[in-house]
Amino acid sequence: MSEQSPRDPVAASENRKPSFRFDADIFKLCTRYLEENNYHGLALIARQKGLPPFLRLRIWPILLKHHPFVLNPFLQPDNDVLNKPKHDSDQDDRAEGQLNDEDIRFNIKKDLKKYVQRLKYNSSPDINEIEMEMLEVLEKAIFKFVKKWGKIIKYDQAITWIALGLAEWLPPIENTHWVLIGRDVSSSDNLYITNIMDEYSTYIENVPDLEDYLNDVIASPQMKFSDVFERLVLVLLHSPENRTRSPSSKVNKTTLPLNGGTIEDRVSFFIYCLRKLLPELSDYFQEEQILNKFGSNDDEWLIWWLKWCGSKVWSRMDRGRIWDMILGWRLQNPKKSTAYYQDKLKLTKHQLEKLGPDVFWSVSQHDEETVDERGEPDEFKKSDSFKDLLHGLSMANISASSSNTNSPSESTSPLLTPTRRSSSSSTSLSEGIDDMNIPFSRLDPHIELVFISLALLKSKEGTLVELDQHEIRQFLSRLPTKSYNYTTRYQKYKQMKMEKEKEEDNGNGSVSSEASNSDGGSQIITNDNANSRRYDFMDNVVNEAGELWRKWFWSEAVDNE
Repeated sequence: MSEQSPRDPVAASENRKPSFRFDADIFKLCTRYLEENNYHGLALIARQKGLPPFLRLRIWPILLKHHPFVLNPFLQPDNDVLNKPKHDSDQDDRAEGQLNDEDIRFNIKKDLKKYVQRLKYNSSPDINEIEMEMLEVLEKAIFKFVKKWGKIIKYDQAITWIALGLAEWLPPIENTHWVLIGRDVSSSDNLYITNIMDEYSTYIENVPDLEDYLNDVIASPQMKFSDVFERLVLVLLHSPENRTRSPSSKVNKTTLPLNGGTIEDRVSFFIYCLRKLLPELSDYFQEEQILNKFGSNDDEWLIWWLKWCGSKVWSRMDRGRIWDMILGWRLQNPKKSTAYYQDKLKLTKHQLEKLGPDVFWSVSQHDEETVDERGEPDEFKKSDSFKDLLHGLSMANISASSSNTNSPSESTSPLLTPTRRSSSSSTSLSEGIDDMNIPFSRLDPHIELVFISLALLKSKEGTLVELDQHEIRQFLSRLPTKSYNYTTRYQKYKQMKMEKEKEEDNGNGSVSSEASNSDGGSQIITNDNANSRRYDFMDNVVNEAGELWRKWFWSEAVDNE
């Protein structure tokens, strides 16, 4: 980010505009699904490409309403709740609830005040009428959740930070466009709210009639903030049922990727994968006593990453992209055929090619002649132990799916298979339906988050190895955004390249978009100003997470030979 003064209105305006690029065809598909209230299609786009940020205010409530973890919720009870003796009468419960209400409200207000102070750099900041109303909505929503679910999980400041993270994309005040500004930018007028449409004005201006469409979206009836918030917490904090919670129980690496696990399981799995996939960084962490004594407050950043899904510690932009993935997570229902989903989604082969395979794909145990991306025989198939590991994962997923009839289950098609499609350009829905594999999720979303967290560490490895113990923990507790300014030198190079391409194309390039890329005529609309170009690398981090998953999977296969 630029280091211009927050009191400079021009500089602040530029700094507030986040980097955002989106394929025009996928954007049209997204708006079509939104108009149809097609949650299958919206979930597909959310997990594959992420959502247009200015549409999250309408799409997130739809995805949450139909999310498997909302339809069949389960929260891992706090240890003190599990070990708490039962009361002899309901009167004791009511008395305790009455005593706790005031304390809960006090703690919520205190944690909300920390957020305001953090952004306004003032212990007693001035708050305008809109900001005050937003805080009241947040307080009521958090208190409502704690009152309903407090017997399972007690209040924690992280619950307030989840509400704040939601309010950075979903306006707490109905039929308005005001959201929290987040910590990545500063406001010229010392406000901690912003108009989400102004943030993406460059993009919106590049799409005909989009501004009117968005105004209609904001004016239409919306789900209450408190209801959206409750559903979001149920998804982010979801835990599989009937897990053995004994401290001595070992993490089963053959079932955890598909079944998920408790936060203790996921932390252990993360540390195991860190040592295996990023050995040099792991060794440096060990030298600096990072993660060596987990359980204390020293390395609570990892709990914020894995349990609270990046709340507080990740930037608004990066967290929004990852929450898109989590909210769009869906397994394929084995009772539904490919034709059923094709009828629901009405996708062409070209659109499926653009959406791509599930990020966490892997090879299938059922393919006799598996080939790699270059069309060459895949050496994975020579390992019987790899087949055994894959078979174990398959059986675990089937078992987990059959025990939960309220949530979609795994596909009857081969498990963990990368999407491979015909190169034909035909767009007929009646031809080659078997080849049009819709990319459904394969791994548990919180295990996906483990590999995304590892990918984030890898992307920052060069910085981390230059820091000492205290600096590392401070850095990981306030991770910088992945969006950054291009250097002046690169801007000049990019400009020269675009001018050369324009001359070669005889002036036939696309208007108000970046040049077509290798996707074959794709039009990429951008929110970046021509004089202040930035690029969001979060998609690269997500793709790297998939690569790390496959690297881990292969490593396990080799080790088990």
